[in-house]
Amino acid sequence: MGIYPEVQRFLETHEKCGEVTKEAGRPSVDGYRIHVACPCGAVLDRWVTPADARHDLVHTSLLAGRN
Repeated sequence: MGIYPEVQRFLETHEKCGEVTKEAGRPSVDGYRIHVACPCGAVLDRWVTPADARHDLVHTSLLAGRN
């Protein structure tokens, strides 16, 4: 569950390709869309549900640098 590990793997896999473009859609009660595109043509396009977002905040290091 959660999207953060998938995004992290995508970025690590494509770090040598060049700078990726990142977009996040406007959040709604149903979630939001993220779109990450690499210059090599690879794309990560996912819908993030509120449950996925909560899981990522609780079970990843997303907030660790803010303490």
